[in-house]
Amino acid sequence: MVSVTGVGSGLDIEGLVTQLVAAERAPVENRLLRREASLTSDLSGFGTLKGVLADLQARSAALRQESTFTQRTATSSNTSVFTATASADAAAANYSITVDALARTQSLASGSFATAAEVVGEGTLTFSFGTVDATPAVPGPQVLNSFTVNPERDSASITIGSSNNTLAGIRDAINAADIGVSAAIVNDGSGARLLFSSTETGAANAIQVSVADAGDGDNLDAAGLSRLAFNTDAANLTQTAAAGDASFTLNGLALTSASNTVTGALDGVNLTLKDVTSGTPASLVVAENRAATRNAMQQFVTAYNTFVSTSANLTRFDPDSGRAGALQGDFSARTIISQVRNAVTASVENPDGPFGSLAELGITTSSNGTLTINTERLDAALADGNANLASLFSRESTGIAQRLDSVLNGFLSTGGLLDTRTDGLQGSVDAIADDREALNRRMEAVEARYRAQFNALDGLLAQINSTGSFVSEQLANIPLPSDRFSN
Repeated sequence: MVSVTGVGSGLDIEGLVTQLVAAERAPVENRLLRREASLTSDLSGFGTLKGVLADLQARSAALRQESTFTQRTATSSNTSVFTATASADAAAANYSITVDALARTQSLASGSFATAAEVVGEGTLTFSFGTVDATPAVPGPQVLNSFTVNPERDSASITIGSSNNTLAGIRDAINAADIGVSAAIVNDGSGARLLFSSTETGAANAIQVSVADAGDGDNLDAAGLSRLAFNTDAANLTQTAAAGDASFTLNGLALTSASNTVTGALDGVNLTLKDVTSGTPASLVVAENRAATRNAMQQFVTAYNTFVSTSANLTRFDPDSGRAGALQGDFSARTIISQVRNAVTASVENPDGPFGSLAELGITTSSNGTLTINTERLDAALADGNANLASLFSRESTGIAQRLDSVLNGFLSTGGLLDTRTDGLQGSVDAIADDREALNRRMEAVEARYRAQFNALDGLLAQINSTGSFVSEQLANIPLPSDRFSN
């Protein structure tokens, strides 16, 4: 609906109403804007503070773990011969290692077939695993002298029927069964040959193949499916590579392993054998992992210094410019900052080791509150043994990292101080939206009232103007004395 005002009086009623409403709205609207900006700034400030506190907690996590101070390094002098890893259980020591042989897998090859599509036969193939004593096929025939079953591995049977009785079909059936045997077809120039390989190294993981030939009923002859037999009764496959254990010496002690990944030979040390030793033995050095401990402490100090500088910016006040940080004067922020600083810099009560504070390690507090590391003093402390530092940081309840984590959990956990504070601020921001809606409704009423008043004034002025015009006309029609005498 179009509102036409000021017709009777000529007043710009719309302009007057708009200006009066704007003048009445401005103080309240500006107050809401200032309040909203202040609350938003506080929310942003607490969000920034929460971020650096969470990072500090994450960076100090390693120092809460005793394992950080008991890690070991395992260094090989010849990584082409072997590599090694060590856990906290490993004793620091030097070892001499010679690798005489690597662990090997067994391979068996069939006779030649015209193509991979040639039918072999039907029946059942049964694979068993154990130790094989075989006489090489050259010179003379292949002979399997004995087979000792590996009690830790079960045998497996595969049925070969009309759908998979070709060389390729048997290969695919074995590979699909996932029984610890891989099959491949190799063309050696004279034809296609089926190659069986054990998937596990070690002398006790060799393969024996028994056949139940459904074709001619003879499980031992060189016809049908029995052409794939390899056992003490029929060795129709040729062992092209014998299974074998790795053999090596550790400080002169002869050892064997079914795998080239050796566990258990040294407590807490895993060896990966890669090649036989040529020339002098290789050395293995197991030592404390000081670099990992130093790195964990450096990351903690860096995160703490970020917290200190960030909190200083959030709570600063510059008297020259009059500018204040987002959380300047905020009690909650001051409480958080104070408790975190105290958790980090206070001494540890009754430490189990020789160190009771960061300062004793050479980590001191500078004038601006950040931490500074004296590298020489820290290296000297690490040289005395990483374990000496464990109680300072990871001792339950009282260790610096444990104590700090407890404080940070109180601030960062769901329903903690930061959640409570930010929820309150967000509630106040939401309330401003309600206040703004109430202001809009009130201004609508004020605008309607002003318009009604000015319209009434417009009507009154129109009436006055009309009366004035009438009086003027009547006065103009009254004869004047001069007019009578002139006639």
